[in-house]
Amino acid sequence: MFERVRFQGRYGDWIPALVAYSRLGLARPLPVVLCMPGSPNVKEDLLQPVDLLPRWADRGFFAVSIDRPYHGERAGDLNAALQEKGVVKVWGEYVYDLMRTLDYIESRPEADATRIGMLGLSMGGMEALLMGALDERVDVMVSIAGHLAWDEIFASGSWKNIFGGLELRHRLVRLGVDGRVAHEEFRREFPAFDIVDAAQVAPLLVGKPLLLVVGDEDPYVPLAAARRTFRAAQPAYAQEGAAERLELWEVVGAGHSFTRQMQERALAWFERWL
Repeated sequence: MFERVRFQGRYGDWIPALVAYSRLGLARPLPVVLCMPGSPNVKEDLLQPVDLLPRWADRGFFAVSIDRPYHGERAGDLNAALQEKGVVKVWGEYVYDLMRTLDYIESRPEADATRIGMLGLSMGGMEALLMGALDERVDVMVSIAGHLAWDEIFASGSWKNIFGGLELRHRLVRLGVDGRVAHEEFRREFPAFDIVDAAQVAPLLVGKPLLLVVGDEDPYVPLAAARRTFRAAQPAYAQEGAAERLELWEVVGAGHSFTRQMQERALAWFERWL
């Protein structure tokens, strides 16, 4: 079963979504996976070329994806919004809409809202960390190349790729500043910037199964950032006796991508814990 739906968002806004599930959902509620692509990708990218939503629906999941604000069917200019509102507030809008998506999921009889996982790619991977920390309804997370630990992002220079559309980025590149100075400028320009640091967020997920995946040739999220995120979470998981619920998989020869091998590993994680 495949549906295009929309539901209420912020300030009279409507959130467009794709929903896929098998006929089994007509007989009993199915575990849910909320799937988010990267930015500037849109929900349809999980249909083609990835073909993720229908395949995962066939494996027994209620699969959902939305267009985040300023993407796809949503009006607005992302870079203008980042410049006007700042990174933290815009990302907060992303998270709010994902929480509204969970509200919508709770209204669907085909979905088991007591078993919800979240898969995120790139920006979606960072959203998965934030949602796991902020919404108790998210039980299991898989974050693909979404581990934005700022110290490593700025030290490696990958911030230039991540924030390619920002005027602040262009100005700092023209000035030829190093990563330390760039990080300080981002903190100054965007108050509370470090709140959305993956290494700060990951320990808050303790007890929830979390799989971190990164390619060792990723130009956006270096291995050091993924490792820092993983190490930041390890003590909290170990203290709770939940070390087996936290994994980092470094994929040899992979860049900023979501290969079929990664897809199968992510699917197996959800099948294990949901």
